[in-house]
Amino acid sequence: MKKKIVIATFALLGLGAAAPSYAQWYVGASVGRSHITFDNAALADQFLDLGFTSATTTSSTRGTGYRAFGGYQLQKYIAAEVAYIDAGRFQSHSEVTPAGVLTGSTKIDGVEVAAVGTLPIGDRFSIFGRVGAFAADTRTSYMGQGSVSTVTGGDIQERRQTRLSYGAGASYNIDKNVSVRADWSRYTKLGDDFTGGKTDVNLYAIGVVYKF
Repeated sequence: MKKKIVIATFALLGLGAAAPSYAQWYVGASVGRSHITFDNAALADQFLDLGFTSATTTSSTRGTGYRAFGGYQLQKYIAAEVAYIDAGRFQSHSEVTPAGVLTGSTKIDGVEVAAVGTLPIGDRFSIFGRVGAFAADTRTSYMGQGSVSTVTGGDIQERRQTRLSYGAGASYNIDKNVSVRADWSRYTKLGDDFTGGKTDVNLYAIGVVYKF
């Protein structure tokens, strides 16, 4: 699925040859803080449904995320962009009665294909919005202790899916080739009950763009 998305993107980028006045390739990378939402109550309820007498779940919902991207400015206001996103790693910790613990480590990454609309403000500053599709891979590794154990093959759960992505931000041109970018990205409805529940990911990042 990811390979088909990348091939389709570069086919689209090839159309830029019809607009030479604004035709421009660019690459960039950004890093920042990512945030997800674990439904701790739902995770705990799963243990009660299995017959445990009590269960509480806590989780870490913030991590470090990265975005490496490349694109083509099709015309003054529209660009096509493909990116690899590493949204970070997140932990959950469930304690149950009879005494036992289940810890989970969730990692989310994937490839995004998006259209980017840009509005220049003066010679150096611009704002932009982005909407596209995110081919995501959500993987959760589990480890049980005490009364909690994982079945053979059940200690790693993985879910691959393509979901909506969108974002917005602003950029500042340092010179004709280099600019800095600050943006927010949102990746929706990732994972399932086996990976810890569906979640949205928000990534707030700052990066550098180089234009050819």
